[in-house]
Amino acid sequence: MKSYLNNPLQFPQEITEFVRLMKENQIRSYLEIGSMYGGSLWMVSRIMPKGSRIVSVDLPTPGKPHAAQSLQECMQHLLREGFDAHLFVGDSTNADIVKKVKALSPFDAGLIDGNHTLSYVSRDWENYGPLCKIVAFHDINYHRPQEEITARMKQFQGFYAIDVPPFWDKLKNGYRHVEIKYDKRDNGFGVLWR
Repeated sequence: MKSYLNNPLQFPQEITEFVRLMKENQIRSYLEIGSMYGGSLWMVSRIMPKGSRIVSVDLPTPGKPHAAQSLQECMQHLLREGFDAHLFVGDSTNADIVKKVKALSPFDAGLIDGNHTLSYVSRDWENYGPLCKIVAFHDINYHRPQEEITARMKQFQGFYAIDVPPFWDKLKNGYRHVEIKYDKRDNGFGVLWR
């Protein structure tokens, strides 16, 4: 079975509720920053009509070369099914990638789930948030002790601190929003309407 079909890399209850929310809002265009294997992208596509626009921006994940292959296969599958699917491989803050994504906008919804450091989350919000009616952030519920984060950074190549919770907490109060949080110390979706 293809990786994107069974690897959404999300807490099951949370991704199910997120997809349900996208269905309730009848999205016809979707942008995802950070798609890894393509699992969450795939799940969202299942509630969208054929012909809908789906755009992914992703960097290859260190130590997981099969993730990039899975995402490419996912996008090819979506194209064969009749979706208007586009994959941009590279840094989401790169001016050329931002320009290409803007050319395909606007979007009914977007998910920011790429590099989770404050500088990236902030720039992804600034660059892509205005292109979407609904903007979601992943990992709003990431709460781990600093010593655990430091140990993971030493252990895993490419692991970095996740700064989404404080960014989300500052941002959310200016918008109609919902939080989808079932995992006790990780994950979580924050969804806002612009």
